[in-house]
Amino acid sequence: MKKCREEIKLLKELWDIIYNVQSCIADWVKTQWRQINVEQMDVELRRFSKELLSLDKQVRSWDAYVGLDMAVKNLITSLRAVTDLQNPAIRERHWYQLMIATKVQFTMTEQTTLSDLLALQLHKVEDEVRNIVDKAVKEMGTEKILTEISQTWTALEFSYEKHHRTGTPLIKTDEQLFETLDSNQVQLQAIMQSKYVEYFIEQVSSWQKRLNLADSVIYIWMEVQRTWSHLESIFTGSEDIRNQLPEDAKRFDGVDADFKVIPSAF
Repeated sequence: MKKCREEIKLLKELWDIIYNVQSCIADWVKTQWRQINVEQMDVELRRFSKELLSLDKQVRSWDAYVGLDMAVKNLITSLRAVTDLQNPAIRERHWYQLMIATKVQFTMTEQTTLSDLLALQLHKVEDEVRNIVDKAVKEMGTEKILTEISQTWTALEFSYEKHHRTGTPLIKTDEQLFETLDSNQVQLQAIMQSKYVEYFIEQVSSWQKRLNLADSVIYIWMEVQRTWSHLESIFTGSEDIRNQLPEDAKRFDGVDADFKVIPSAF
């Protein structure tokens, strides 16, 4: 009878903890996943773990104790995964990758609850979740760079100055533009060499081609401007040279007429 009383007392202590844990979890699982306070839940679960450890060692072999201990540990692990999944870098494609990892089909919405996430048994795929989130964070960095590049080149405009004699608008040499162009090309090259480029490969390739083309066109155009300015001073500023080189002067007149029309197309 004495032994029975002792076991009943221990059993009562254990089931009091089980009841408290189950009551807390029952409330938590109804929480929408974006509103989950993981830190608060983690504190409560660790308190439960300490209470379990404070029980008599005899209890630790009981199925109820083993089951509760495992449930608490699994929930702590799952909540770590939930914290990771609350990262703003997570996109729809990453949820799809999680489906593959958990082998469970689901749809993420704002109404998704902790209960829905726990059904994925995230404690079994903690490493996969961490890898998916790490990848998402790296991809968000790439996404940010591509967005900045797009915004930069959408807003960039050439600055012009008028030719001192003809008034023809000429593109100014803009060191900042060339620095931006060079910096963006370096960024794109670094992204292309990253193992996280797969999703953005088409965008990165497209921007590389566009910036390389812009680089070539700007360089050629600046060379054309310099050449035109040099020849203009020779053939327009000296009648002697025009008389000495009539064929060249005639060719320049044609080029000159075309060149003065081109800036209006920009």
